[in-house]
Amino acid sequence: MHYVQAGADRVVGIDISEKMLAVAKEENSHPNITYVRMPMEDIAERKEKFDVVVSSLAMHYVEEFDSVVKSVYELLHENGVFIFSQEHPFNTCFSGGERWTRDENGRKIYANLSDYSVEGERESTWFVEHVKKYHRTFSGIINGLVEAGFTIQQILEPVPTQELLAQYPEDYDLLHKPDFLLVKVRKNCKKADRNIGS
Repeated sequence: MHYVQAGADRVVGIDISEKMLAVAKEENSHPNITYVRMPMEDIAERKEKFDVVVSSLAMHYVEEFDSVVKSVYELLHENGVFIFSQEHPFNTCFSGGERWTRDENGRKIYANLSDYSVEGERESTWFVEHVKKYHRTFSGIINGLVEAGFTIQQILEPVPTQELLAQYPEDYDLLHKPDFLLVKVRKNCKKADRNIGS
């Protein structure tokens, strides 16, 4: 609904889950919004162009990251923007064992990393056991976007402010390890021109 209120003529919401689409329709119904049940890996089937593509906390569940990124590139108008969030690579690399090293009082002093440089499938527990996701290094994510033709606009690794920490002191561990990665990229060059100067 936010995009319609901001002036979008057409909004298409995509999800593989019927339940999530039902919730979206109930909470954000509008004549300019269309909902489609589809895995994001199949978005190349959408024969239309967009100014903006947004993905929230889904890219780390995609096995073929480069393929999806290329499909998004093709969906965008020239100068179109792709904005996505995902679990931070410091999180996706971890699949088992003790997540934190703690001091004698149990306070988290640093996060334990394992196999960060080994990309691929991981299993973790998130509300339920055996949640499958795909780990990519930071450079793997960025290089995949650049190779598809995107220009990096902004990267954020959100951490709590001192004001938030005063309200929620248990979130101090996010100062050691951000949970999320947010990326904004732009399609602003033709594919034929991408390698000029390389």
